[in-house]
Amino acid sequence: MAVAQGVLPFKVELTDSPEALTAWARLPVVVELMRKLFGRRLYRALSRALGYKRWRTVRRHLESVVLLVLSGGEHLRDLDVLRADQGLRVLLGFKLSSPTQAKDFLYRFHQDADGRWLTPEQDQHLSHKGDANVRAEGPALSALETMVRAVFETMQSIRPSSRATLDVDATIVEAHKKTALRAYEGTVGYQPQMAWWAEQGLWVCDEFRDGNVPAAFEVQRYLERAFGALPGDVRERRLRADSAFYDERALSWANEHCIAFAVSADMSHSLSQHIQVIGETEYKPYRNLAHDDPHEERQWAEVPDFVPGWNINRNKDGQPLRYIAIRVRSRQRELLESEREQWRHFAVVTNMDWEGERLLRWHREKQGTVEHAHGVVKNDLGGGVLPSGRFGANAAWWRLNVLAHNLLELLKRQALPDELGSARPQTLRFRFFQAAGRVVRHARRWTLKLFAGLPWAKAFIEARRCVLQLTPALSP
Repeated sequence: MAVAQGVLPFKVELTDSPEALTAWARLPVVVELMRKLFGRRLYRALSRALGYKRWRTVRRHLESVVLLVLSGGEHLRDLDVLRADQGLRVLLGFKLSSPTQAKDFLYRFHQDADGRWLTPEQDQHLSHKGDANVRAEGPALSALETMVRAVFETMQSIRPSSRATLDVDATIVEAHKKTALRAYEGTVGYQPQMAWWAEQGLWVCDEFRDGNVPAAFEVQRYLERAFGALPGDVRERRLRADSAFYDERALSWANEHCIAFAVSADMSHSLSQHIQVIGETEYKPYRNLAHDDPHEERQWAEVPDFVPGWNINRNKDGQPLRYIAIRVRSRQRELLESEREQWRHFAVVTNMDWEGERLLRWHREKQGTVEHAHGVVKNDLGGGVLPSGRFGANAAWWRLNVLAHNLLELLKRQALPDELGSARPQTLRFRFFQAAGRVVRHARRWTLKLFAGLPWAKAFIEARRCVLQLTPALSP
């Protein structure tokens, strides 16, 4: 069937004979990276947990979902777009999973702690209004977590960092599912708790939660899990968090385990009173490193003699926690309000001895790390569009997006040119993955033909070489 010429100088003709052409000539390097990192042992563990007989089936499903996410797909039905790419199928050596197969794959993650599939009644019991509860993960989600760990441990083995600063924060994922619950700000959905390794730029721990489970729920247990996931060669550990982690048990645990921290403090009545009596001469400028903010004035000061009744502050052999006050005002409010009413007050608690302004700047960097990374997973990848009404399937989808993010970071740092190192997924998709290629067969071998004039054409060959030379951190 032909379509008459339009405004532009070409006609369209539909044909029933598929050709080995691809619009994603450089996307298969992601599968090569996955196969280098994840051996049979990891896939067999995941296949047993999910009830599949063949580990290669699980590998195909997992690779299909990761490619879907990295290519910009947000729904499982978008797999049909990739499946129709004949050249991509030849390059991969297998046909991508269908949307139905991928849905069944995700549904199998809907397990209890013993690996049994949850009935609707059990599911409703675990998630209901008015009662916060963090679900125990099933064996399948745990096996998937091992794959996430394999990525950041490989990064650590290639580019070791003796320090791990974990930026911990929850994010709300809106989802209008029948089983989704309302979060604190009124949004219906889910609220994963996340830990970001700032020095490596990778996720180390994700905990999928119902929307009604606040970030402050069971924070000590979460910190133990997040810091416990770090590689053993990390010697210096730090924590940055907002006031959800202003918790006596959690911060006492961190202090006992030599974790340096700076955490936003709740503005209690007692703390507010201590801040109000700080003299004007005690405040120092809290400046932007680049320039003064023309709209806002910020200052900081030590909070003297504020010692809450926490056990950590009563330890004879230790030091009480330190509080730093921050006050902020608009440069225009002085026209309308008295000087006392102009200032808004905040505070940070810490066990570190850094100079105040340096510590506050360091604590504030969290806003440019974990919060930015939340946006990447939800908007640049597919984490913001959950596929199911089943909690386990959504938890698996979220973790697969976390895995895809980490794989992309490892690929950028180890195999791609430096100018692509800071590229977000949507930028990398446009500049690198989306490349037209022809796949031809000669002498019983397939060859991908790329135009040498394409940007980063030679970089693609170098990327494959770098991936081939990778040594995975976990044994295959």
